[in-house]
Amino acid sequence: MIQSHSKAKQLLAAAVLMLFVAACNASTAHISSLKTGKDKAISAEASSFGTKDTVYAQAHAANLPNKVTMQWAVVAEKVTGQQPNTPIAALNLNNDLASDGDSTYTLAPPTAGWPTGTYKITVTMMDNGVQRDQKTTEVTIGI
Repeated sequence: MIQSHSKAKQLLAAAVLMLFVAACNASTAHISSLKTGKDKAISAEASSFGTKDTVYAQAHAANLPNKVTMQWAVVAEKVTGQQPNTPIAALNLNNDLASDGDSTYTLAPPTAGWPTGTYKITVTMMDNGVQRDQKTTEVTIGI
């Protein structure tokens, strides 16, 4: 009787340990990377661009249990002719992702070219109206 009671305790302890390990390995939806570059594939990361360059950005979403919306935004931090930290609402973009993968964002220059300065690109992961993660990167134009 003592031996079977001991085996039951060992099995229970093993089950609790397995649940604990599984819980530690489970993580929530998040943005695992954000990078910018001068080509769509972002074959080489870059943070400095010319005034006529297209800026490509890519965020990788991981551990998605359901569809999320990736919200892209740009702020003119310190840009010629702009008030500091001015959001550029015309550049806002939303992408829906149904499963783990990349959300891409392409910023083509205006006809006259980008005003020189420093810009902040932000991507926010939204899950049914709840923010799950956010990443920001800075790029410079013509400096």
